[in-house]
Amino acid sequence: MSSPSNIVVLIGEIAAIIGVTLIVCLGIDTVATALGYHPAIFCTGLSWAIAGAYNLGSICVMLGVIIWAMSRFRSEAGLGMMIGGVLLAVFPTVIPHYLGVLSCIQ
Repeated sequence: MSSPSNIVVLIGEIAAIIGVTLIVCLGIDTVATALGYHPAIFCTGLSWAIAGAYNLGSICVMLGVIIWAMSRFRSEAGLGMMIGGVLLAVFPTVIPHYLGVLSCIQ
């Protein structure tokens, strides 16, 4: 079994990739708005990020449950993977609120 720290690092890196991508999309939208265009790159990127994060989060939660159950409910890696999967699935829906973009939240 892998150590819990490897799983935490992996889930953290996935969340960082999603966050950086959304911030870059917001930056592009801001520059395009200043130039007089009406872009929707952030909203489009957000829909893709939400779909991908839900899928990856579901996979992490299911693998975490299997690992945790196979270890007779003693594996910290399985528990960490379950919690990380839930947080990964919620992350893209929360970040627009903190970035101040409320028009894309459904």
